[in-house]
Amino acid sequence: MEHRCSVRKPIKFQLLLYKQGLPVQNAVCRNLGLGGMFIDTGACVWRKNDYLEVEILGCSGKPGIRLPAVVVHYSMRGTGVVFDAISGEQRRTLRGWLYGSGSPETAAEPRALAVA
Repeated sequence: MEHRCSVRKPIKFQLLLYKQGLPVQNAVCRNLGLGGMFIDTGACVWRKNDYLEVEILGCSGKPGIRLPAVVVHYSMRGTGVVFDAISGEQRRTLRGWLYGSGSPETAAEPRALAVA
């Protein structure tokens, strides 16, 4: 059953995952919404309810954002996370990336990957 409060858009870009403040894995976002994302984690398996931080890497010299998240499901295809206690500024940045309302001065777009 679907419990999302916002739609997820199919956006593909690089991420860095942190566990207990330490970087532990490079990954790729497959879709993004205001409430969470689905991550292609490769061979690494995260457990349900694991706490981690997801860093969306910035571009054009602008910083990315690092969001606290909780694993809600996982499969061979990847890991689904919901964001946990994100700030108003982080939410505005996400909204700008998703809906195009963010200006380059306030929100850098995430570094998109080339699709072969």
